[in-house]
Amino acid sequence: MKRILLFLFVVFSLSTVAKQKIKNPEVEYTPAWIEIQAIEQTTNATILHCTLHCLPNSWVRIDDKTVLQDAQSNKSFKLLRTDSVKTNEQIWMPQSGSKSCVLYFEPLSKNVKLFNMIEPGSPANQQTYGIQLKSATKKKSNRTLIGNQAKTADDYLKLPSKNSDWTFDPSRYKDLDFCKSQSATLRIHIAHLPNELKKDFGVMSAKFQNQFNTKENVIPGELNKDNCVEFQIPLNAPQFVFIMPSMGNVYVQGGDTLDLYTTAELTSYREFRYKSFCGNSESAMINTLIPVLMKKLMNKEYDFQFIQSTIKQGNESVEKALKDLADKTIELIESDKMHQIIRNTPLSIYGKDLLMTCTLCQYLTTMGDMMMYYNDHKYITKADGTMEWKLDSTFIPLNYESIYRPLLKYKSLLYDNPLVISESQQFIFLNRTLYGSPFSDIRMRLHPELYGLSKEIKKPSEEFNMDGTFVNDLYISQTAANRYHYLLNDYKLGKCDSTSLLSEEKKTTNDLMKMHYPKVAYSVMDGYRNVVKTTEGNNTKDITETWTPAQKALWDKLTSQYHGNLMLIDFWGMSCGPCRQGMLNMRKNVEEMKNEKFKFLYICNEIASPRNKAEKWMSEYKINGEHIYVTSSEWTQLQAMFNFSAIPRTALIGRDGKIIQYTFDVYLNIDNLKELLNKF
Repeated sequence: MKRILLFLFVVFSLSTVAKQKIKNPEVEYTPAWIEIQAIEQTTNATILHCTLHCLPNSWVRIDDKTVLQDAQSNKSFKLLRTDSVKTNEQIWMPQSGSKSCVLYFEPLSKNVKLFNMIEPGSPANQQTYGIQLKSATKKKSNRTLIGNQAKTADDYLKLPSKNSDWTFDPSRYKDLDFCKSQSATLRIHIAHLPNELKKDFGVMSAKFQNQFNTKENVIPGELNKDNCVEFQIPLNAPQFVFIMPSMGNVYVQGGDTLDLYTTAELTSYREFRYKSFCGNSESAMINTLIPVLMKKLMNKEYDFQFIQSTIKQGNESVEKALKDLADKTIELIESDKMHQIIRNTPLSIYGKDLLMTCTLCQYLTTMGDMMMYYNDHKYITKADGTMEWKLDSTFIPLNYESIYRPLLKYKSLLYDNPLVISESQQFIFLNRTLYGSPFSDIRMRLHPELYGLSKEIKKPSEEFNMDGTFVNDLYISQTAANRYHYLLNDYKLGKCDSTSLLSEEKKTTNDLMKMHYPKVAYSVMDGYRNVVKTTEGNNTKDITETWTPAQKALWDKLTSQYHGNLMLIDFWGMSCGPCRQGMLNMRKNVEEMKNEKFKFLYICNEIASPRNKAEKWMSEYKINGEHIYVTSSEWTQLQAMFNFSAIPRTALIGRDGKIIQYTFDVYLNIDNLKELLNKF
């Protein structure tokens, strides 16, 4: 009996012994959320030792339907069990942002050489492709993407430092000489791109913005047979261009020919995991060094989870965190130790000033975001996650003046700095600064007569007055551009008369008299000239004239079946709260007009808004209308066609499919929908 038991024990042991353990296996594409560290094969299972990744205090999920799939035959091998984590449950990340786990699958067939790890129903970029049963001979890195041509941050930092007597001085950019209308060439080379992802990357786009007039441009680029996308980018100033769908910022300046070598893989922060730059200017060095040096100067990246956890602790915790961030901003300005880090780099004076500006703006952006998200709690949030515009009586406002007063000692460095239009988060920083609660509140109290407020209102001290600073000129310029936008929209709808035009002429004249930067003032003048030309009938260019044949074909595919109806196009997404709020607000109108020649077309990216989740939400909240799902590439084309990246975005389309307004303020015109039907 003992011999039989011993024999069975030996047989069982041998059956579970690994045939081989492969460390650091060769993998073509690894998604942001999971990484395979090792593979074991036994007669009973294929065992994957993995590390899960996400932002601290965020979660990932492993579906019990996950399979290993033979890349050649598509045969699937089921998930049997897991160690350290549970399937179909939220797996929360510690502060490190990583957690180990072990996944046991059915044993692979002997003839499987290449396989994928697939979670059915998840987007293609969330899967793992090209897993091989052998160790990687070379670990992926910036260096291996393009060989010795690539310079890493360490390579640059070994070069002799330049301008070792540098001090931060934004006043050298007063004349805005660095702002030149000039094109740049940006080429993006994508290595290790699986065939399964080529559809998603078939059309990429580069988003950039003229901060003087807030005009956003989205330029599409098609992936060629060499997995390269090329953009010709007409810039009005050097800036970080936002690349989609890879979600990365790339610094470019006029005259550049810049090559970015990367993979499709992203980090948990939605940034390129690997990237190397080569170019004909300092841009390659700026792209490589600035992210690394910002971490040295700040010792902490932007942390949304930190903001959220601080807000949960209430007003006192938020005000303390804001004071700490303001103190760190001041320390960066005053600390010679920090400055020496910058002096020791091979960057030019401009590069050093840009690095300093990027770091300062990152602190200020974090402060602005924290205040914005805290102020969201001013209103009651409903069960569906949207906001009810009712004040929460328990909300305690922040004391903006005490938060900002210490910073205003350095107003000339922080707010009279033209390089803010070229720093890495320029759109977010300027949005929070120009339109956030602190400065809008203070601006209203400094100029109560402009906002119909009582003259008896308590005014902040003069140190809060931004008149004469660069950001104030930008505010005037952007506000004027927004007025022109609404005026032209009214003109197209037949609601703009001579009184409106005369009023605008006076406002523009007053604006120009307040401005201190001529190049920003010229932008206001150009905007007003465009209004005059359009209203005189001398500027009738149709946006569709710039569309390619492929874009026109896409538009026809989406809208031709609805010709004969007036159409309201709503570009939206499940992760966009204002989108969902707008759809909820429109429900009654959609129902009232269901028998009219008026169609409501809701278009979303099926990758960002999976059909099952979107349809479940729309069914639950009775969102009627025409629901259209487009591919990631089609969504990128639509963004380029209508020049948008942020949603919600709406457009009004005529019965013949031609665009009446490509930026339509639907939520301000709800009561006029039937009037529009009669007019068009």
